Order: sequence, then C-alpha cells, then structure tokens
Amino acid sequence: MTIAALIVTCNRLEKLKACWDASVQVGFKYIVIVDNASDDGTGAWLATLDDPRLRILTLPDNIGGAGGFRHGARHLAGLHDVGWVVFYDDDAAPPADLAERFAAIRTDSWRAYCCKVVDRNGVPCRMNLPYVTLPQSTLGDILAPFVGRFPRLDPSRARTVGSFSFVGLIIDNEILRRTWDAIDDSLFLYFDDLYYAYDLTRQGIRIRYSPEIVFTHDVPATPGAMSPWKIYYLVRNLILSRARFRSAPPYSVPSILLRIARYALAAVRQAPRGRSVNYLYRGVRDGVLGRTGKRH
Repeated sequence: MTIAALIVTCNRLEKLKACWDASVQVGFKYIVIVDNASDDGTGAWLATLDDPRLRILTLPDNIGGAGGFRHGARHLAGLHDVGWVVFYDDDAAPPADLAERFAAIRTDSWRAYCCKVVDRNGVPCRMNLPYVTLPQSTLGDILAPFVGRFPRLDPSRARTVGSFSFVGLIIDNEILRRTWDAIDDSLFLYFDDLYYAYDLTRQGIRIRYSPEIVFTHDVPATPGAMSPWKIYYLVRNLILSRARFRSAPPYSVPSILLRIARYALAAVRQAPRGRSVNYLYRGVRDGVLGRTGKRH
C-alpha cells in the first residue's frame, strides 16, 4: 500500500517547516507541496530540501486552498504508483505512524477516511469535525451554538460520516482520479472540502471518521477575531451552495440565513467593524450574483 502526502502552503514558512519535520517521519512515497505563490522565502527554503520523495508544485498566483488542493490532486491522480493520498494544510502535522495505523483500519467498505484533528492541547478542533449527515437541517443549525453539530459526533468513536475537512483526509487515489475536478477552485477558500465530500457521498462513496489516526493542527485553542476578508468567503460560498447543488443542497435557505446572521453578529462585535460589515455585505451580494474566485 503506497501513500502520498498533499500539502498546500502560502506564506507560512515557519509552520511549513514544522509540518515538513513531521511529514518526513511518515512512510510516504511522495510528499507533494503546492506553493501558492508564497513571497516569504518559502520557495528558497523548499529548494534547500534534499529528499527524493519531495515534489514541489509552484503556482504563479495565489489560487487559495481550494485551487491549491485541486492542483495537487490533479497531479497525484496522474501517478499510478500511488494508492492513497493524504490531504493537509501547512499548519498541520500527521502522526509518525500514520501508515501503520491506516493499514490496521483500512477496509473495502470505505474509500475515504477522515482523521481525528486536535489542537496543540489535544482538544478536538471544531473546524475539522465532520458532519454526521448532510444535508444539514435547520434544527441542527439552531442547536449548533449550544450543543454542537447535530446529530452529534463522538470524537472518540469511528463511524460513517457525511463530510471531511482537508486536514487529515485520506482518499483512495482511484476515487481521486475520477473526481479531482469536483474540488471547486472557484471558491478560493472555505467549503471546498465540504462540497467535495458532499459530491462523493451523493455518488455512494462512504467516508469513515477514524479517531485511530490523530493529526495535530497548529491553531489557537481559543479562536480570536476573524479576518474581515474571511467573513466574505464564508458568506459568499455558503450562498453559492444553492446554485452549485440545485438538487438537495447541503444547507436549506433558513439554515443559510441563520448562519449569515451569526457571521453578521461576529462582524459587528469585532474591529475593524466597518471593514468586517463591508466584507459581509459583499459576500451576500456576490453570493447572490454568483461571483466566484479571489475577491479580496
């Protein structure tokens, strides 16, 4: 069983160095790093690395996490000596025994595996927890701020789920060859992984949440204020789901409105308030008008 890593980076050299140190401990056949037009010395540092497994894909422009993962997935889909591909960001670290742990749990029942993701304190990262089921109900969105996602996922138990994040996804390369172009690079950032997972599940491809394999995600234990431009992509791409999935979209209109209300509340509570609200407005406008790509 051969496994390759797919890492996307952009201007986070120090985090990438830690990610690399962890990645080289894993028995990957290839380590593919997509450099999203970094200008912080990432390219020069990558050029100093001497590891036959390393493949560097340098992009002329920053096309976001969505574009970076799509570009890397297309490259790996063309490698017929790779059986499985592991997706993760430049601020994440796989366990050294990933290959051995995966070999112990892999079966033909699942073609994609969603690893457990924790922060540096060992607490499960909420942003990387999968949905148990999609489409997500309005009731689930109402309850989410109080009880977490509903139906609830027990982070300590393996089970079939309805989504994954691009931190700790392990996917059969045969599936990737057929579906890499379903990774929507027009989103630039956010929801690219969820919409790709939803595409797969609608084709009958099962996803296993696998707490036996634990990634560490170098993110703050207590999230602070969100960058205003990130609010834009969250809102816009959420609205775009209605056009992208005309049949059984992952979010109902009431769910979308409820989520936008939560983002609006966050925008008016943080500084700079005016800039945050402006990006919120632009996200709603561009989502309704169907505008895509990088727009910040």
